[in-house]
Parts: sequence; C-alpha cells; structure tokens
Amino acid sequence: MSRRALALAFAVLVAACDGGGGSGSDGRAADLGLTGGAGPDGRYYAAPAPAEARHLPTRWPVVLSHAWSRTADGSFQGDRQQTAGEFNPYGVKNALEAEGVAIFQPDKVAYASHERRGRILYKKCAGATIDEILCRGEDPEIVDGIHLATIEYCADPTLRRRHGFDDEAACRRGLRFNIICHSQGCPDSRYMMAAVRNEFSGELMYKHVASWTSMAGANKGTAQADWALEMLAACVTPGCRALALDLAFGIHSLYQNQALITRASESVVALSRHYTLFTTDMECDPRRGETCPPSFNERYPLPEDPDHPVLYQTFTSEIRDIDHPCYQESRLYYEVVKEREGPNDGNISVESQRFTTYGPDGTGGATPVIPRWYDGATDDPAQPHPGLSHMAASSARIPGIDGVSCAGEDNSAFHFSRIELFKSIVGELAAWGY
Repeated sequence: MSRRALALAFAVLVAACDGGGGSGSDGRAADLGLTGGAGPDGRYYAAPAPAEARHLPTRWPVVLSHAWSRTADGSFQGDRQQTAGEFNPYGVKNALEAEGVAIFQPDKVAYASHERRGRILYKKCAGATIDEILCRGEDPEIVDGIHLATIEYCADPTLRRRHGFDDEAACRRGLRFNIICHSQGCPDSRYMMAAVRNEFSGELMYKHVASWTSMAGANKGTAQADWALEMLAACVTPGCRALALDLAFGIHSLYQNQALITRASESVVALSRHYTLFTTDMECDPRRGETCPPSFNERYPLPEDPDHPVLYQTFTSEIRDIDHPCYQESRLYYEVVKEREGPNDGNISVESQRFTTYGPDGTGGATPVIPRWYDGATDDPAQPHPGLSHMAASSARIPGIDGVSCAGEDNSAFHFSRIELFKSIVGELAAWGY
C-alpha cells in the first residue's frame, strides 16, 4: 500500500465514522556561538552555516530516529528523485558515511506508542508480533537498535581507539551517541533516554547520549491526533482505542514491518496533545478538575544531570504558503492544527516543535533545549520560499530540491537540500566536540 493510498484510506475512515527556553539554554547557545533572532518572530537561533569544507566526522556516532508511519528505508531520504515521487532511500546516511561519519539508522515499527518505540529504538528483536520485536519471546534474536549498534561499533578496534577504550567491554559501557530524531522519533528517543537502561552499563540511556537534535519533533503532540480520535469517536472505547485505525494501520504495518501490530491506534493516542500534555489516562481530564496520572511530558522530561550533560536542541519550520502545489496534500491537517494550535508545518505546530516548555501555552516549566529555525531559500525576495512541510527532513518533495515540481510549477528560484541540512548539523556537532 502506498503512503498516498494509506492517507486516502485514513481520510475515508475519518469521513465515515509561551515561554522562552530559559536562561540555561540561552547561556549554552551563547557559549556555542549561535546567532539569535531567527525565525518569524526572532525567538530562535539560526540553523548552522553550510558544511562546505567542514570536518564532518563527529566524536560520537550518530543515530537517526525515524518518524511515525515510517520504516528506516522510507526516512531520511536523499535529494535524488526516484520513480513514484520517492527519493533515494538512506540518502542522508549514505551521504554522511561518505564523509566519514559513523552513523546508524535503526528500523523501529511504524505504529506504536512512544514507550514501545523507545524500547525498540534501544533494542529490536526478530519476530512477527510486537512482543517478539520487544525481545519478549523465547530465545530472542537481536536484529537492530542502539544495543546492536553498540556491539558493532565496539567490535572495531580502530573505532575503540578513537575514544581510548581498552577493550570491547569498556567501549560498551562508555560509548555515547548523537541522536538526531524526526517527528515521533523525538518523543520515543526521549522515553529511551529517561526510562530505558543500557544493558552493558546498567545506567539510564541518557548517560549514553552526547547530544539530542529534534527535527520537527512532535514534542508536545499534535492537534491532528486529537482531531482524528474525535472524528472516529475513539474515546467512547477504553483508552480511546480506534478499531478502524487498528485495522488500517495494522495492515500497513504488516506490509512495512512484516509484523502483526494489533493495537496500532495507540500510536495516535500517544501523539495526541491530551496524552502528551495533560495525562496519559485518556479517560481522565485534569482540565475538568479531575485528579489524573501525569502526562507523557511530566513522566519523561529531558534528563538534566551536571555530571552527564547532554546538548539538547530543536529545529522548527512551518509552511508559509499552503497554496503551493507541493503542499496541497497537507491542507486538511494544516488547517486543523492551525485552528487549534496556530502556525505549523502541516502536521506539527511550531510550538510543539520548538519545545521550550513542557506544558501547553508556555506552562509546565522550561526545557533545556536550544530552539533553532530552519528554512528553504529563495533567489527572489519578491517570491519568498513557501516554507518547509513536516516531512522536509525526511522524504517530502520540497520546493527547491533539484528538479522538484509538483504540478508543473517553476520552483527554480527556490533552494533546499536535505543532504546539505544534515551535513551542516552534523558538521556543527563535530566542531563542538560531539
């Protein structure tokens, strides 16, 4: 099933049925030499300069954490168009590896909660059911994840020597990673850092993370998910389980992951603002004065440990011209999110991506992230770039990518490259010593 077909099927199903980043992050941004005043309201730090002639290999290996509804081969694609409107798979990974960057791109599952995907990001086992994938079956075979990446990296004596590790055991206990995440890949990696223990060191995984970079992260959920649950009347069932989504996404997951995911709608619940910002109990609502369990963001804040500091940064973008032909498929959700949350990239609000506070409307305490902005460019000031859609960092046809024209329009004045964006980010991490 193509992604467009899945989107159309989902539409049919639906039809049928602020605060700042805090002085700590500002101080760290200044220490790193970042330039402020970026973004539409000047509240962001600028994206890194082009990586031309920059040393790209980072001190620590890089992990790419992919989005909802995706698998690894459909995420972080390159700039070279293939047939059927797709781009070359593993384009970002291949381009960075060609520059000498040690990089891993784990294949999680397309549809699961942040908590399950976070555990799978750390360690994935072979199997046809979610329990087997979570390594709960008999005699589990590890096939992916940061756990396996650690084993593979530490098996190389040359790589171990980069860090001064005497042997594989020391490397496995001390290795760190630079995480670059997109969309749901951000909250699932946050869960991993805050709640999953490294099996080699016994420490929480944040102690094995050097930096965390969010690209259009769903860090405060999205009104798109709440709207979908409302349209399907999902919350008349316990836990807001949407059987229609279980069926549609389960079939798509079987196609993508060769695995039977029977509760795929839990991924939509996890992406809702209710779950992320108010309470993980979908049948409780603190806004009605009820006493409810904590929200996802309350349960799993970004770990802050002076003995093991992690660089946290978020990259935010938005669609400025929803009428551009490349963004017509994003119009429905763009309007839903715009009405409920404001400016957005067609799926995730600017506020959710920015993630400078944990709660709604600037409440919930400041996060330690450095908020940054990224965008396309134009040769003609009278014709500004229409902005970047949610999948710009992963796989979408974006005005400015060489040869992209979505309805015969002339995009020659625009410029954008996924490859160069990631090279710039990784080169910057390398320059900072990460």
